[in-house]
Amino acid sequence: MSLTSDWPLPPDSLRYIIPQRVLKLLQKHPLTRELYPVSFGHYRRARGHRMHRDRHDDELLIYCTEGEAEVITGQQKLKVQAGDLLLLPSGEPHRYHTPDQNPWTIHWVHYTGPLSSYFQQYLGFTGQIRKIHLGRQPRLLVDFNGLLSVQDSGFREQPLIHAANRLRQLLTALPLSHQGPQLKQQTELTWNAYTSKCAAILKTALIWTAWPLQQASRVTTLLPATNK
Repeated sequence: MSLTSDWPLPPDSLRYIIPQRVLKLLQKHPLTRELYPVSFGHYRRARGHRMHRDRHDDELLIYCTEGEAEVITGQQKLKVQAGDLLLLPSGEPHRYHTPDQNPWTIHWVHYTGPLSSYFQQYLGFTGQIRKIHLGRQPRLLVDFNGLLSVQDSGFREQPLIHAANRLRQLLTALPLSHQGPQLKQQTELTWNAYTSKCAAILKTALIWTAWPLQQASRVTTLLPATNK
């Protein structure tokens, strides 16, 4: 599997690497074999963090919440900043480093399995797209922290099966975060169109309701006056 960085962890940071013997279990288990994590963690203000991988055989998803980093992948040179979601796909060599004066804070997960390529498309990382700006997404942090909670359970089978399915939950929820503002805008446009249509229908109804009264008034004025 891909090499995970082993640089000294900064305070309040976490790195969880699943042993090969456990990965073999996840690779075969019917509840995890389609998609499972290899390693994951949280680096807080990761000063001096740099990595160069010529061999990369899993997916690496990084969510940056503070600071910045420079990433080179394929033919692209990217600047990753707070609110960016970065995918470094399997088979694509890459390198990255973060500046000492403004180091990034990230949540990250290496994962693999037959569904990985499908999730790449599902998440919107098609063609040469490697970075998507999500902004601040508290729900995403909840999902990442749920994945990290397995650290207290050692490498037992059931917690890792749970972690694999927390990973699936995280990945399936991501497009909802990405499309949130767009869906909100579409909803507002639909609602505005709906209310405009209702207003037009109401206006027409009022016109047709008023028409008999207008006609009755005209008839009344045309009738001869009667003596009481």
